[in-house]
Amino acid sequence: MGGFKLTTWNMEWLVDAFRVATGAVPPGSRKGNRRMPSAAQAQAKLDGVVQEIRLIDPDILLLTEAIPDPDEMGEFVNTYLKAYRLIDRAGEARDAYDIKGDQWMWFLTKPEIKEKRKAHLLDNTTWRAYTKKIYTSQTARRQHRDGYWWISLPQIDKTSGQVGANQLKPHSHHRHPQVLVADWDGSRIEFIGVHLKSKFIGERVPARKSAEKDKDYYARDDVRRYMAKAVQARAKLTTEATDVRHYIEQRFAQEPLPSIFLLGDLNDGPGKELLEREYMLHDLIGNLQGDVFFARQFLSHALFDSSDRFRWTVEFRDELDPSRRPFILLDHIVFTEALTRRGKSPLIVHPGMGKVEHEIHDRVASMLPPKTCISDHRPVSVVVSERSERI
Repeated sequence: MGGFKLTTWNMEWLVDAFRVATGAVPPGSRKGNRRMPSAAQAQAKLDGVVQEIRLIDPDILLLTEAIPDPDEMGEFVNTYLKAYRLIDRAGEARDAYDIKGDQWMWFLTKPEIKEKRKAHLLDNTTWRAYTKKIYTSQTARRQHRDGYWWISLPQIDKTSGQVGANQLKPHSHHRHPQVLVADWDGSRIEFIGVHLKSKFIGERVPARKSAEKDKDYYARDDVRRYMAKAVQARAKLTTEATDVRHYIEQRFAQEPLPSIFLLGDLNDGPGKELLEREYMLHDLIGNLQGDVFFARQFLSHALFDSSDRFRWTVEFRDELDPSRRPFILLDHIVFTEALTRRGKSPLIVHPGMGKVEHEIHDRVASMLPPKTCISDHRPVSVVVSERSERI
């Protein structure tokens, strides 16, 4: 094969539809705050997933919000996506993935990618060893242990609800990044799959009173508590993104221009721009892309040359910051300089090769029965070519 198409797609609780379809859970039952779909809705969603992936036709596919078990995910792929191979940690227990909760991420590839390119997952112990090396002080190294690090978070009294001073708390990835490694004619190509924890923080945004001004709204105790929780969530997300960047920087310490793709769902939490303006919390994609002053380590975005009108994957009204544009780009594909025209990788991403799969997503969705949704996210793809002339 001369290249490949790479796609990332958030499946929006794929596990619920699959378990209803297999009879593992009753249709319409509840799990926490989620209600399971009807049998008809579950099957329609699964059929829509198959159709959308067939039309997009990726060679390498990252699915997020997928099924939280290797055997169960393998059953889904063998039943619905027979043209693909699941890249798993063969023979290893669930703990080897280091993913919490019911929304796992998985790489799927066409058979020739898995076989010819020897596609496999990086051991997470290697990730933790690499990210630990970034910390320079011995104290920091002792604290960054077994995938945990320390962050300062505002504390909320459980009895009074009052917001107190910041305290250091340990944190780790809610969903540990999964790294697909492939051999492309002797060159190592890495695909870092990421799904940062959801923008929802477990409670609803406090409702505004009629004609209430922003100053009065944000001064309310209930809003201050919510804001503190939003800051907690965003700080955790930021440190998870920073840990991903630490891994990438360590790879640059090992070779001048590593060939790395970073892709997935990069949730940024409620009140994105509000928190960036008032709390100086940085944009997550900015944390991941790196410092432009170290240009060779900066990551290029697959949608950089795409029109603003099409550069979004989710429609979400942020009730904490209603002035925010509801069309949001949460799903990303970025890559190192090695994969650009200035690089030396055997692969290259030419300009204009990235897109959000709006047309296919809308066309498949238009054929679904009423009250059925394939996903609230749209897939993002990029076409990667072989470099015609090695430098």
